[in-house]
Amino acid sequence: MRLPEFWKTGAAILVLGGLGAYIFFVERKREDREDKPKEKILAVEKAKAKEIHLAPAGGEAIRVVKEGEGWRLAAPMSAPADTSAVDSMLTSLEGLEADEVVVEKAPRLAEYGLEPPKRTVSVTVEGKPEPLAVLFGEKTPDGGGVYAKIPSSPRVYVVAAWTEGSFDKKPFDLRDRDLLKVKRDDARTLAVTGPEGSYALARSEGGEWAFTEPLATRAGRWSLDAVLGTLESLRMESVVAEEAKDLRVFGLDRPTRTLHLVLKDGTARTLEIGGPAGGKDGKKHYAREKGSSLVAVIPGTLVTDLAKGMGELRAKRLLEVATYETDSFEVAAGGAKKTFAKSTAKDKDGFDKTQWKRTAPDAKDLETSAVEDALFKLGGVEVQEFVDKPKEPSAYGLDAPALRIAIKAKGESWAELGRKDGAVYARRSNDQAVLKLDPAKAEELIKAFEGL
Repeated sequence: MRLPEFWKTGAAILVLGGLGAYIFFVERKREDREDKPKEKILAVEKAKAKEIHLAPAGGEAIRVVKEGEGWRLAAPMSAPADTSAVDSMLTSLEGLEADEVVVEKAPRLAEYGLEPPKRTVSVTVEGKPEPLAVLFGEKTPDGGGVYAKIPSSPRVYVVAAWTEGSFDKKPFDLRDRDLLKVKRDDARTLAVTGPEGSYALARSEGGEWAFTEPLATRAGRWSLDAVLGTLESLRMESVVAEEAKDLRVFGLDRPTRTLHLVLKDGTARTLEIGGPAGGKDGKKHYAREKGSSLVAVIPGTLVTDLAKGMGELRAKRLLEVATYETDSFEVAAGGAKKTFAKSTAKDKDGFDKTQWKRTAPDAKDLETSAVEDALFKLGGVEVQEFVDKPKEPSAYGLDAPALRIAIKAKGESWAELGRKDGAVYARRSNDQAVLKLDPAKAEELIKAFEGL
């Protein structure tokens, strides 16, 4: 049965009218609410904060106090605090805003979980006679907000739930977990002892690392940097003893591994690693800074790296030279000696353009790509074997090298290659070892430099 046309028209009008009413009464109010600036709940100036107190209902209260440029846990224990974690809390307090005012004066605060509050956060600010505090209660029915108020006002607010979560901390969450407090760029020497043997390294003025014990040999730039980066980012996963009375319990009376660092300011740090600390993967370990009574649990990444031994940290490429760091070089091959230099000039568009020239025995402009390809090959030649107690140079064809390269790039370094019985060997600056090379890549390298 078909409806008359006027009924269809009337239904359409009613739908449009309802939609218009919704937009006017609901969306208009929403827009007004969004445009209205949110009310700041606390007048906290982060830079003037001197103390923070966290008091969860039925939980352990935490007090953090300003100490110089940093912060310190004062309760429930005394320990350095994580400054970035404390600053994050202060940022949350400084920016704490009300999404809405639920009621101007609540007759029963218990309805909002505010009597007693679920959590109280207070901050002592320079120039304020009393601490500034905010009380947090239950979550709103939709879970997106939390009821809150300040003691000096009868108002009950709703604040974003994530804001209240910023203060859901346990003491260890605010503790400074940096065990050694070292920066990789500050390290000048590193000595390691462990089941894999003992070795020591030192950093040159140019920033290059080399082994000093058990022999003088080059260290791999990136592999060693990874170990130093692990030391820099080493964090305690937990503290098992603030004042350890018996180090044998943790295998620290005779540490399985020891790392001793000397920094650029002359100070030293020594990390002692003891027995396994369990965990699901079985890779956590007990550790402490030498002389400290605090024993912590550290992740197994560092031990895994060290277990690979000294060999993992050796320079496994002939010379790790970046083309952009190279200023000049000298090549001796086939009885001839050639020198090369890099210059920089502006191209037609005003950009810097690198130009390589042969400067001796004759002057000649070279294709930059050919020079950079040869230098790139230098870093691509792999060491197949280290001969740490080499015989005389003639045993490796190094009494009459097929190629010798001396490079200036953040300091000076050289390498020379010799052929013997179908193999290619090399020796390099700051290295007592003779290197047996990948023969195919070594021959490519010789041809590349002979052709310049």
